[in-house]
Amino acid sequence: MQEQTPTLRVVNAEEIKPIEVWERLYPDPRCLLNLLAKMNGKYEGKLIATAVDPMELVGRSYDERGIVTLETRGEYTEPQPAFVG
Repeated sequence: MQEQTPTLRVVNAEEIKPIEVWERLYPDPRCLLNLLAKMNGKYEGKLIATAVDPMELVGRSYDERGIVTLETRGEYTEPQPAFVG
C-alpha cells in the first residue's frame, strides 16, 4: 500500500518527458521526477509524484534504491502570498 498524505498524489508515469514539459503540465504542485537522461541538452524523466506541500515528497526511499530524483515545480497559476521577514 502506498503512503498517501493530504496533497500527495503518486503517479509513477511510464512516459519520459523533458523536465520543462512536466513543469507545464503540473504548474502548481511540486513534482518529484525520476531523472533518466540528458537528450539534446535537456534533462528528461518520469513523473513519480506531485504534492502541494514539498515536505510530503521528503523521506521517500528513492535514493536507497539508486534512483536519481529531482524536485521541481512550474510557475504558480494563482498569486502567492509575499514573504515579509
